[in-house]
Amino acid sequence: MNFLHRWVTKRSEDDLPPAASTPGDRTFDTARALQDVRYALAEAMAQDYRAGLSEEEIVKKVLFTASKDDALALLHSGRLTHDALRALYPWMQEPDGPMVLFPHGTRAPTVLASWVDTESADDRRTRLRGLDEALRAAGIGYRDPATKQPRTEEDLVRGGQAPELFFLAAPDLVESVHTFSRPES
Repeated sequence: MNFLHRWVTKRSEDDLPPAASTPGDRTFDTARALQDVRYALAEAMAQDYRAGLSEEEIVKKVLFTASKDDALALLHSGRLTHDALRALYPWMQEPDGPMVLFPHGTRAPTVLASWVDTESADDRRTRLRGLDEALRAAGIGYRDPATKQPRTEEDLVRGGQAPELFFLAAPDLVESVHTFSRPES
């Protein structure tokens, strides 16, 4: 019997979310909770990796919840996301941090520069000064999700599409957020 089945059968009706006003809310709420747990697991895996555990040791600890491939994908995307959060922290601080990070499950996270309409390009450059170096020091780059062409601080200054992050030493380690449609066979 798997964990999810045990968890569901142990819960009483009183433990479940209240009846939804529209069909699917209970499913949505549970899926959102599952997403939160996956992000927490990815963070824990990234911390274990930073603490010196090998990929194999970490994956072995979660094989009862995911396949080896899924566990590795979660580990690598978790490392990329959490390493990026640490590197981008100075640019993400409230109340006026210009950078926003968007995780995408086991795919590459994306970043977006958020600007006030009245900010000039020079103001934006000043606010982003050092960002490229901080990401490179963490072993991370950013690129166009569709073309895989590297992006620069100047691209962030101009705005537009949110670039995806990648490991400089292993650009294809974390799956891209951009998926190509395959022709029908």
